[in-house]
Amino acid sequence: MTVTLRETAYAKFRESLYSQELKAGQFVSQKELSTLLDVPMGAIREALKRLEAGGLIKLIAQRGVQIVDVNVTFINEAFEFRIMIESEAVRRVAKAPDVAMLTALRSRTQEIIDNFEIDPSDDLLQDAMEVDLELHELLVSAFSNKMIRESYQLLADKIRLIRLNNLYSVEHLQFAMREHLEIIDSLLAKDQDAAVASLRAHLITSWRRSLGQPWEME
Repeated sequence: MTVTLRETAYAKFRESLYSQELKAGQFVSQKELSTLLDVPMGAIREALKRLEAGGLIKLIAQRGVQIVDVNVTFINEAFEFRIMIESEAVRRVAKAPDVAMLTALRSRTQEIIDNFEIDPSDDLLQDAMEVDLELHELLVSAFSNKMIRESYQLLADKIRLIRLNNLYSVEHLQFAMREHLEIIDSLLAKDQDAAVASLRAHLITSWRRSLGQPWEME
């Protein structure tokens, strides 16, 4: 077994999950995965060990592989962990913000908000989601701890799965982009408490929406 085959199987599994060829809660055999991903059985078995350790699948005797079910417990645990880790990250960034990077990200965020009023196209929705991801990746880059960053990558995979179960409307993404401006402005002002408060409010809004609850903060 080479590392290349194992990593290829792992990457192809994630791609199939996020393209929804494989769906949350689905049962599939190792043989079916080997065919779908076009990799040898040995590579599949090795990749499945890593995927199970990361909480993306369950190996069930006599039934095969079950893709993780995105249920209430899954959503609650993912967001609880996310709030904990990103709250510390945003505080660290606020101590010594990368002004150039944050200013550029703020400009792109404001441009997306402005363009939503003109032409809320699918491309613009995609841009908004990419900018959303960039801000959160910037926050977590504050950690030099390899274990924390690897844990966050697994968490990011789970958040992406949760997103696949939700339709993101123009209204929601406009709201999220405005929340991003509040976070960025707090970071540029080096206001740690305000940055944490804005970040937590943003994530709680996303959490509530993922649970199907009213998501606009009262």
